[in-house]
Amino acid sequence: MKVVLAWTRQPTTVAGISALFGATAAHLAGQLSWIQSMPIIAGALVSILLPDDSAAKADAEALSAAVASKLTAH
Repeated sequence: MKVVLAWTRQPTTVAGISALFGATAAHLAGQLSWIQSMPIIAGALVSILLPDDSAAKADAEALSAAVASKLTAH
Protein backbone atom coordinates (compact mmCIF):
# COMPACT_ATOMS: atom_id res chain seq x y z
CA MET A 1 0.00 0.00 0.00
CA LYS A 2 2.89 2.37 0.73
CA VAL A 3 4.21 1.88 -2.80
CA VAL A 4 0.87 2.88 -4.30
CA LEU A 5 0.62 5.95 -2.08
CA ALA A 6 4.17 7.00 -2.96
CA TRP A 7 3.39 6.52 -6.65
CA THR A 8 0.23 8.65 -6.46
CA ARG A 9 2.12 11.45 -4.72
CA GLN A 10 4.69 11.82 -7.50
CA PRO A 11 4.41 15.10 -9.42
CA THR A 12 4.27 13.29 -12.76
CA THR A 13 1.40 11.08 -11.61
CA VAL A 14 -0.58 14.04 -10.29
CA ALA A 15 0.01 16.01 -13.49
CA GLY A 16 -0.95 13.01 -15.62
CA ILE A 17 -4.18 12.43 -13.72
CA SER A 18 -5.01 16.13 -14.02
CA ALA A 19 -4.33 16.18 -17.76
CA LEU A 20 -6.30 12.97 -18.28
CA PHE A 21 -9.28 14.34 -16.37
CA GLY A 22 -9.10 17.69 -18.16
CA ALA A 23 -8.85 16.19 -21.63
CA THR A 24 -11.65 13.72 -20.96
CA ALA A 25 -13.90 16.43 -19.52
CA ALA A 26 -13.18 18.74 -22.47
CA HIS A 27 -13.98 15.96 -24.91
CA LEU A 28 -17.22 15.04 -23.14
CA ALA A 29 -18.21 18.72 -23.08
CA GLY A 30 -17.63 18.95 -26.82
CA GLN A 31 -14.71 21.37 -26.53
CA LEU A 32 -12.20 18.90 -28.04
CA SER A 33 -12.53 16.27 -30.72
CA TRP A 34 -10.95 12.82 -30.35
CA ILE A 35 -8.16 13.89 -32.69
CA GLN A 36 -7.38 16.86 -30.46
CA SER A 37 -7.70 15.03 -27.15
CA MET A 38 -5.83 11.80 -28.00
CA PRO A 39 -2.30 13.30 -27.84
CA ILE A 40 -3.14 14.86 -24.48
CA ILE A 41 -4.55 11.58 -23.19
CA ALA A 42 -1.55 9.63 -24.49
CA GLY A 43 0.87 12.03 -22.79
CA ALA A 44 -1.13 11.87 -19.59
CA LEU A 45 -1.04 8.07 -19.57
CA VAL A 46 2.72 8.05 -20.11
CA SER A 47 3.11 10.58 -17.32
CA ILE A 48 1.01 8.42 -15.00
CA LEU A 49 2.76 5.16 -15.85
CA LEU A 50 6.39 6.29 -15.83
CA PRO A 51 7.97 6.81 -12.43
CA ASP A 52 9.37 10.17 -11.40
CA ASP A 53 13.16 9.87 -11.52
CA SER A 54 14.98 12.84 -10.01
CA ALA A 55 18.40 11.34 -10.80
CA ALA A 56 17.52 11.14 -14.49
CA LYS A 57 16.36 14.74 -14.38
CA ALA A 58 19.65 15.86 -12.87
CA ASP A 59 21.60 13.88 -15.48
CA ALA A 60 19.57 15.40 -18.31
CA GLU A 61 20.12 18.92 -16.95
CA ALA A 62 23.87 18.32 -16.62
CA LEU A 63 24.05 16.94 -20.15
CA SER A 64 22.10 19.82 -21.66
CA ALA A 65 24.27 22.35 -19.79
CA ALA A 66 27.45 20.66 -21.06
CA VAL A 67 26.16 20.60 -24.63
CA ALA A 68 25.07 24.23 -24.44
CA SER A 69 28.47 25.32 -23.10
CA LYS A 70 30.30 23.40 -25.84
CA LEU A 71 28.09 24.93 -28.53
CA THR A 72 28.55 28.46 -27.24
CA ALA A 73 32.32 28.02 -26.80
CA HIS A 74 32.89 27.74 -30.56
